[in-house]
Amino acid sequence: MKINVGCGWECREGWINVDNTQKPQRANYPITYMDATEPWPYPENTFDAVLSEHMIEHLPEEKGLAFLKHAYFCLKDEGVIRISCPNRDFFEQLVLPENKNHPFVQAYCEKIFKRPARDGDNVLIAKRTLNEQGHVWVPRPEQLKEQVIKAGFRFVQIVEFGKSNFEEFDGIELEEGFGADIRKWESVCVEGVKI
Repeated sequence: MKINVGCGWECREGWINVDNTQKPQRANYPITYMDATEPWPYPENTFDAVLSEHMIEHLPEEKGLAFLKHAYFCLKDEGVIRISCPNRDFFEQLVLPENKNHPFVQAYCEKIFKRPARDGDNVLIAKRTLNEQGHVWVPRPEQLKEQVIKAGFRFVQIVEFGKSNFEEFDGIELEEGFGADIRKWESVCVEGVKI
């Protein structure tokens, strides 16, 4: 079994899709309510894979660690985890004047703002990501890696967006409709194994 934690509206076929949303639209999506920072309603050694995309940044650092520890508990031995979130390093570089026309800024404005990019949008987008949208912990790649190690995972690696050594995750972010045109630039991805 595989679980997609903090799925929002991005439900994945073949996965148990869980989120803590209270929005009434939840009735129209195959989402199971779950607070990932509390003990999960699944026994130890249940899952082969845990995926969480752009969720951990919505948790304070200590609650993010609690989530990772619950994931570790519910994974089978040799089970794998993949966590992605915005990359603080990327956004701190995005504010530099030479990045005002970065392809990410163009794609973000078209998809999120529904308009062409304007001067200053690189700074606006960086501010939104680092300080708004319910983001409370936007880590650097090494910080996210360290958090996954603290939860008990081994063979923890920062990996490329859309690529993995694990079949469950290889190409997963590239699926249609999951914001790959934006997330390929802004994301840090970390994987680990329960041993």
